[in-house]
Amino acid sequence: MIQPSEIVNNLVTALRAIPSLVTAMGELEDSIFAYSDQFPHNSSLHRAIHQMPLPSIMAVWMGTQPGRNGGMSFWQHRVTLYVRAGNATDAYASVFRLITKTVPTGYGNTLLYEQIHASCEAMDIPSIQRQTDAEGLDYFEIPLTFQEIGDD
Repeated sequence: MIQPSEIVNNLVTALRAIPSLVTAMGELEDSIFAYSDQFPHNSSLHRAIHQMPLPSIMAVWMGTQPGRNGGMSFWQHRVTLYVRAGNATDAYASVFRLITKTVPTGYGNTLLYEQIHASCEAMDIPSIQRQTDAEGLDYFEIPLTFQEIGDD
């Protein structure tokens, strides 16, 4: 099994390679970042979501689970993108479209068809859904699944 942080870091790199997405995030590449659990500073995902700057995208490894297709077993890595978009009309839908339909600079395909990690298939087709934090502020999440190829 590969290190999930490699998938998350590669995903962040790919997202930062979409110039129009970086523009939508206030022209700051650092507005697209990875969350990693580190006690005591990063010990609450809910707090990290609430404290996300506006606009920003945070990539988080949510877990790994076994999968099976026919006689083959594999690992499925779940990563979620948490998005706080700017004030533009349809900002969240625009960000989702940029993530799924734009070819990152230096890549051959959109992220829907690109291998983010050499040991994983391209992501499953994602969804986007509205969530509300403890303070009643809305944000969106984009859950992604990456199926591991083989067993590294």
